[in-house]
Amino acid sequence: MISNHLNDVVRRRQDANDLSAQIAQYLGAGGKIDVPEPAPIKFTSNSERKHPPSFHRPKVKDETTARVARIREMAKTLTRNEICEREGIALATLKAIASKHAIKFQVRQKTGTAPNKAPPDLEARLVARIKDYIAGGMNRSQCCKALAISYNMLNRIIRDNEIDFPKLKPAFR
Repeated sequence: MISNHLNDVVRRRQDANDLSAQIAQYLGAGGKIDVPEPAPIKFTSNSERKHPPSFHRPKVKDETTARVARIREMAKTLTRNEICEREGIALATLKAIASKHAIKFQVRQKTGTAPNKAPPDLEARLVARIKDYIAGGMNRSQCCKALAISYNMLNRIIRDNEIDFPKLKPAFR
């Protein structure tokens, strides 16, 4: 009996003595006190502690399980953005589902494109317009502004198509 108050200890001393006498009488008569085995400790894995438990209704849980299965199948062949378009979900939602269910996505090889490279049909139209601007007496910078292209792209088109478009000579140098 543990107590901080001496009055409590003194008041309950008689009850404690009576209980001790009853226990001694029970054990003297051949009685045995059963001590239960402690319950085994259940350890949880890191993944269970990482994510909170799901409190979904059975119908919602089935829909979620079906969505995860679909995403897992699509992840084998599609990228994250393609899966988002097909499922109609945001990229952040897809990332959350993937981290919770350990889903890995297909990574596409990046296709390198040359900077200042235009499709052939667009480039053919640009060549025709550049020749028209040369005939009209425009200089290179005016031509870039009129075509809404960079100076480097204009130089590349002139070089690749062997167009005679002289640069302006610096004045008073």
